[in-house]
Amino acid sequence: MSLGLSVSSALNLTLSGSVGTFSVGTGQGDQKTVEVKYFLTHVGLNFGSGANEEVLKHLAPVREIFPTADLEFDEIMQRDIDDARVSSELVPYLLDHRSRDLVKLFPPIIVVVMPVQELDNRPADYYPKVEAETRQMSDHVLEITRSGPVGQELFEFQQPRQGDVLFEHDLVKLRLNTNRSKLVIVDGQHRAMALLAIYRNLKQDWSDSMRASYKDYYEEWTPNYIRQFALNNISLPVMFCTFPALDETYGGGYNVKMAARSIFLTLNKTARQVSASRNRLLDDNDLIALVLRDTLSTIKKKDSRSSASLRITNVELDQAHDRVKIDSPIAMTGVNHIYYFIEHILLNKRDEDINGAKPRSGKFYKRTELQSAGALERLDGRNVLGADVADATTRDFYTPEAGEKLTEQFRERFGKHIVAVFEKFQPFEAHASAVLWLEQQLLAQSNTKLRPILFEGQGIGRTFSAHQENLADKLRSGEFGSEATKIQEIADRLKATQKLVQDFVQKLRHQRAERFLANVSDKRALRLEDNSYQPKVLDFVNDLYDNVLTTVAFQSALIAGFFGEIERCNLKRAKDNAPAIDLQAAFDGYLAELNAFFSPAKSADVRRLIELFVGTPEGEIREWKVAPSASTFRRVVYRGEMQPDQWPKYKYLLLEIWRAEGTDLEDSLRQERDKCRTQIFNSLLEEYRKEFLERNLKREENLTAQDRTEITNSAYDAFRNFLKNVGWRYQDVPTKTALMESTKVEDATEAPPAEETWESVETAEEAE
Repeated sequence: MSLGLSVSSALNLTLSGSVGTFSVGTGQGDQKTVEVKYFLTHVGLNFGSGANEEVLKHLAPVREIFPTADLEFDEIMQRDIDDARVSSELVPYLLDHRSRDLVKLFPPIIVVVMPVQELDNRPADYYPKVEAETRQMSDHVLEITRSGPVGQELFEFQQPRQGDVLFEHDLVKLRLNTNRSKLVIVDGQHRAMALLAIYRNLKQDWSDSMRASYKDYYEEWTPNYIRQFALNNISLPVMFCTFPALDETYGGGYNVKMAARSIFLTLNKTARQVSASRNRLLDDNDLIALVLRDTLSTIKKKDSRSSASLRITNVELDQAHDRVKIDSPIAMTGVNHIYYFIEHILLNKRDEDINGAKPRSGKFYKRTELQSAGALERLDGRNVLGADVADATTRDFYTPEAGEKLTEQFRERFGKHIVAVFEKFQPFEAHASAVLWLEQQLLAQSNTKLRPILFEGQGIGRTFSAHQENLADKLRSGEFGSEATKIQEIADRLKATQKLVQDFVQKLRHQRAERFLANVSDKRALRLEDNSYQPKVLDFVNDLYDNVLTTVAFQSALIAGFFGEIERCNLKRAKDNAPAIDLQAAFDGYLAELNAFFSPAKSADVRRLIELFVGTPEGEIREWKVAPSASTFRRVVYRGEMQPDQWPKYKYLLLEIWRAEGTDLEDSLRQERDKCRTQIFNSLLEEYRKEFLERNLKREENLTAQDRTEITNSAYDAFRNFLKNVGWRYQDVPTKTALMESTKVEDATEAPPAEETWESVETAEEAE
């Protein structure tokens, strides 16, 4: 028996506007091109329209909808917000005290109607089934496109038709279920945040825990100040995007998250520059980016049950300047670091790109063929994919299935060892454990302001500093008038918070240095009378992190250098029909030797590290001075700026430490080490010759035999002492004659062509 009960609609937000379509994707196959059905309307601060306030209640930046800590890397759709810029530039532009009655005009804010998982606040891959129907009204027909059955709808378009005319403007409605979907801003989140900040300040609507930590950036815009302006004139266009084809019946390899990222990347190619690191996190058309995200996802899963201290906060996800150094005090590597050495591991052309200690050559960003670059062989691609699929697969064109299989191969062959380096290399473990200590200190103090600045959103620390400076500038210029006293109170609070941040960063650096030195048995030799470490010792450790251990060059040598030497040895063994090296055993031995060197066991080891990287410690501990030395790494191996492509210099340093004695690797490492030594020594000899000529105002042809002997002896003494500092006995150091016997003198300092430097790669990518 039918009860005749009607089902109520779940759609709770109705908007009026215009509709249209466009396509997104790469155009590289049906599975990567889908139609976008968009809805264009306006939202503003005229609260006479109920829809305005409802949209503003539900509209929010991605960071407030999906906590970054809960997202996988294939779910990231945006960059961090620069709240300092929003508060100092965009809010004033909307309000504009110089022309208060002008209507403000922005490009549309692009919003994706994102389905969410039923039992989790995470993006879903597909919409509920999308169906079309018609509904006869009194004077027209409604064409309806709906996702989900009535009562469980996610979205619904209502488009009137009169005769043969399907209306696209003004009369169209979009109805949304904000319980089953989230309004995710994929472009224009800075513009949207300016509008939201004004709205939230007017309504005192910052109480949500996901919003509260950003309130400080907008406090100077008080309700009384805002109400001076013609708020009814502030209206911004908003485009709501849906992908009707991407419902639960879709059979391709695309999904709503990928489509959202595609919109973001396409729109931001010509907008305010998005960092290369963020583009790499979002790029679905680059196999290197795919395995990068998988590697980061492995790190992200590390938690309190993990045996090591590594966490995703130790990776700088949004590197501000896309250059060599890490900005975040809690990070020890970055997206660009990992991308760089993964790219090298997979796409290097063996001895063509790396020749001993000479700088890396080659334009890797142009390498798309996996077979010619060796990537398919390294990933066993032909066996895993089959010959036909492998032949059709390139770095920037691959099916989802091929991408998944190659990612699994990378994870097993390389990725797990990359993660293990960051877990097990003792200096990295010291850093990561110090960061965990800092986080516990902040949690114990229940400080709700400091932790977000240091741990949530990797641009927030930079943004906070910029905001403080902007506010101080406005106060000096008298911009706030009668509100100045209250704004000064806000500025003072920000200054106090900044001081606390700096204090905790210093505590972190001190704690890291303490942990780096934890295994030193005779710590007393490094301490002052009050039992504190000699400041120069702590400064050295922190400088070692800042200028060596966390650089792209060192980490590339540490990781790509290891795999390169394993591959070199295995190629030789294959020619001799010998079995391949046991990778795990070689890796364990490698880390053991490096940890024995970089995790000092006694004060003499600390002195040796200082001599290797800085200079010679002199005097008693209280008056310690570090004298310049001719035998440091930067004086012997490389004297210029350590760009990433110079990482083979660090590879050479690690080869002096990694000896693999008594293993099948020993001979191969020795041969490569000898090659590097010859290059390094002859480059050093040439440097000494130039310095001698300049110092003595002589020309090359006027050098006497005695002059040449003096030059050679000086260079050799520096090189021999350098080798002593990396652990070799004098009797094991090769003779001058052996070092100079090379049939071809190669300059190990020779830089690659200018167009192949780190910066130019980024420039070239932007230009394309």
